[in-house]
Amino acid sequence: MILIRLTTVMIIIQIEGGTNTDAVVACRTSSTGTDTGREPKTEILASYKSQTTVDITSGIQAAIRQVLATAQVPLESVISVNIGTTHFINAVVQADASNLERVAVLRLCAPFGKEVAPFGDFPPSLRNILDGYSAIVDGGLEIDGRPIREINTTEIFHHAEEIRRRGISTVIVVGVFSPLDTAADPQEEQVRQILQQNIPDIDVVCSRDLGRVGFLERENAAILNGSILKFARKTIRSFQDAIRGLGLRCPLFLTQNDGTVMDVVAAAVAPIKTFSSGATNSLTGAVFLANMQNKPLHDDSETENSQIIMVDVGGTTSDFAVLSKSGFPRQASATATIGGVRTAFSMPEVVSIGLGGGSLVQLGENGKVSVGPVSVGHRLQDEAICFGGKTLTATDIVIAKGIHDDSLPEWKGDISPDVLTSATRQIALKMERCIETMKTSDADVVLLLVGGGSIIQNSKLKNVKKCLRPPFYKVANAVGAAIAKVSGEVDRIIIPNGRSHEEIIDEIKSESLALAQRNGARPGHIEVTEIDLIPVQYVTNNAVRAIAKAVGELEWKPQVKGHVERSLNGTVHQNEAATNGSYIQPVNGTAEYSNNHVPLESMLFSIDLEQYVPDVSKETGEWFVSELDLELIGEGCGILGTGGGGSVYTGLLHSRQTLRSCPKKKMRIVDICSLSSDSNIGLPAFAGSPSVSNERLISGDELSSAAQELARFLDIDGYDAMMPAEIGGSNGMRAFAAAVSMDIPVVDADTMGRAFPKIDMALPYVFGQASPAPAVVSDARDNVQIIARVENSHRFENIVRAGCIELGLYTAVSMAPLKAGVVKKYCCLGTLSLAWFMGRAICLARQRKKNVVRELLNAMPGGRLLYTGKVVDIRREVKGGWTIGTATLEPFDNDDDEDDGDTITKPETRQLVLSYQNEFYSAELRDPTGKLPLQMICITPDLITVLDSHTGTALGTHELRYGLRVAAIGMPAHPHWLTKEGLMAGGPQAFG
Repeated sequence: MILIRLTTVMIIIQIEGGTNTDAVVACRTSSTGTDTGREPKTEILASYKSQTTVDITSGIQAAIRQVLATAQVPLESVISVNIGTTHFINAVVQADASNLERVAVLRLCAPFGKEVAPFGDFPPSLRNILDGYSAIVDGGLEIDGRPIREINTTEIFHHAEEIRRRGISTVIVVGVFSPLDTAADPQEEQVRQILQQNIPDIDVVCSRDLGRVGFLERENAAILNGSILKFARKTIRSFQDAIRGLGLRCPLFLTQNDGTVMDVVAAAVAPIKTFSSGATNSLTGAVFLANMQNKPLHDDSETENSQIIMVDVGGTTSDFAVLSKSGFPRQASATATIGGVRTAFSMPEVVSIGLGGGSLVQLGENGKVSVGPVSVGHRLQDEAICFGGKTLTATDIVIAKGIHDDSLPEWKGDISPDVLTSATRQIALKMERCIETMKTSDADVVLLLVGGGSIIQNSKLKNVKKCLRPPFYKVANAVGAAIAKVSGEVDRIIIPNGRSHEEIIDEIKSESLALAQRNGARPGHIEVTEIDLIPVQYVTNNAVRAIAKAVGELEWKPQVKGHVERSLNGTVHQNEAATNGSYIQPVNGTAEYSNNHVPLESMLFSIDLEQYVPDVSKETGEWFVSELDLELIGEGCGILGTGGGGSVYTGLLHSRQTLRSCPKKKMRIVDICSLSSDSNIGLPAFAGSPSVSNERLISGDELSSAAQELARFLDIDGYDAMMPAEIGGSNGMRAFAAAVSMDIPVVDADTMGRAFPKIDMALPYVFGQASPAPAVVSDARDNVQIIARVENSHRFENIVRAGCIELGLYTAVSMAPLKAGVVKKYCCLGTLSLAWFMGRAICLARQRKKNVVRELLNAMPGGRLLYTGKVVDIRREVKGGWTIGTATLEPFDNDDDEDDGDTITKPETRQLVLSYQNEFYSAELRDPTGKLPLQMICITPDLITVLDSHTGTALGTHELRYGLRVAAIGMPAHPHWLTKEGLMAGGPQAFG
């Protein structure tokens, strides 16, 4: 006989925006009797769902009282209260001006950083609310730790006065390479102190406290975090007041994006870390309730091998996410988009739409029925017709159709059959559209429905095999918060002092495990989920930035008697303390697809790429480039970057910004055959490290200034066209802005057909048909060098590299113009078109829910899948100015293969080791036991690229991280590289 003994209980509150408050009591049971070895088990004792009250405090207290009474649990048995909330992300998603604050942004980067302005990639609706002030000021670091410029105290004083005059009370400080600032008084902290001395009650968010290297993503995250600080503190204060008022003295935790919990003080400083906690809680709760971790869903053979999509329907929004075969949520890739803003947080891949139980059903002037995104929110039981109100909602539609639910009244209203039919169809169409967005194949899916509003889905959906609602489905989000884990993250600079790579990894693993345990994780049930060692370039002590994260189950133990919950004193300002828990949730939402973590912009989903044709002049053959063309070319440039070449994203934004700001100057692409053989083709490029290009944004006019300086030196009137020096990575996009500034076209060609690490690897130099000199090297600080003559292109590379190191390892170079005749014979023609077709294949596959990797390979003659798997080891070091290293992949386990099985011809048990010098140059299969010899399956000059296995987005070597699920592909090199000269310059021997 097995006796179940109640040991401890936890109260979990999930507040879904302003609509519903869900509460559950979870207990950890242990077994006594004959089965003494049995693991403790989490069970749900009772649940309760109610409307979110305007006064958060009383609403939480009522929910806790009710759920404890139902479960018959005394207060002293409660060991913690875990709260999950979508308040904060809803404010961003809905562009809610009543809960978002204007912020000021100070960039420590001058004279760099003008390429993309602060808020430059924000949706207009959000930018108009948040953009209070921005300035580019002195400061920032080079990658080796040297200051770009020291902080100018007078300058900061000036901007502080302007910020105060505008009434802005939150400032974002973001410095170039600030996460690597190891000084005793880091630059961002210096600016924080100056601002706090000059502006009373100012909130200052330092970007280094929130993100890693990646300037725009880190800045964006800091802006979003700063915009909700005051709102977050008021809300968290209400949470604290609620549990204190009940006499509870246990810890209060908030759930984070990754399914772990943090205490309230940490949450008040970094509320952005809770943004996707609602979706994560719903996902993990749904998995727990449906018992999918250890067996197929409900042991149902009909659904056993089906892709499972979860939708959590609340009162205002519906969140869609995909469950991997392991039963855990599919994660977004290296970047995630929140409310249309690109950040670098690890989150589940979620699409949210303005559809919920409280969504308004409206009849337009044209007679068309619409459902959402506006919602009555928490006023559903006051305003919906079924509850005696006068507003027609999605819940009314369900009840009018005769759908029964114990919590809903009988329908007594009057509604037109046409409206009923149209509204039902609108709800189904919105569901179908999001399901199609999330699917990774064209096979039918299983829809797992959770959330109190999920009752509005009652129709047969296209391409959905089955709809399932597990037990406690209405409170799945609270259940997910009940099983949330605890993490410990280490992120610090380490000087090896003779220690090996393995020894450093062991050290940070141990630290992260110990930290997770100190944070409350259960000993023996903690595992390391993330490891990374990032070399600090150009330092003499071989320092590395070491990152490790460990995650474990929360230890269910009663707190020591006399425990006092940490307060927010010193975090909440005086003018915020007297809120009494009051909070008014806005009704209106503004974004239909609001929390879209899919990496493409919505315009790519609204245009039928199958029918789209670029604008090409029949008279001149000129291709007039559109913003959509730039998006597609950018995708292709990422593929051809082979892991290097720098960030395409900033180059794309700069090109798009240039296109918008110069309406009278057309952005044009021409075929080389349209130019005479003696035409001068400008050759602009940036030289340096991709790591720098992603962090130290350019000024914006470096390339055009260098080209004009070179034209003056050569005593020529100008250029007939520009051409990318390399199509791969950032440089594939850079020629556009320079060409538009001179009102000349861009040639559809480049000198490499890919990205390579050195200038002397350009084919015209390889074949001895041109010299890169005379050339101009320049940067944003007005450092201009003219290289008049060189003995050969190899010497030119060394000269430029030496100067580049001095200038921060990223400089503009305008090389001697090539004659069109040389381009025709010795360059790679049609590569912008090739990049466009690659981008089209990827985006079309996403639109059609086809396997992106397979569709890309089908569009590339000779392309081949090399491997699919997950990243299990990253090694990086710096030698001779190059970032070199390896990335090791291992096959997916049988239970976590994320829909990639149909791309593999046969199961692979060996690991794949990818080697790179800025770009990938070899791929070898390795037996982990060492019993089998290495097998080289692809090597330079052929191209090797690593893609996100779901989205098909190309990943740079700097973006690879532990646990990422990827596909490695190989592509044949241009025939020029297979000649004797080409192999000598770009073949295996060139890389040792």
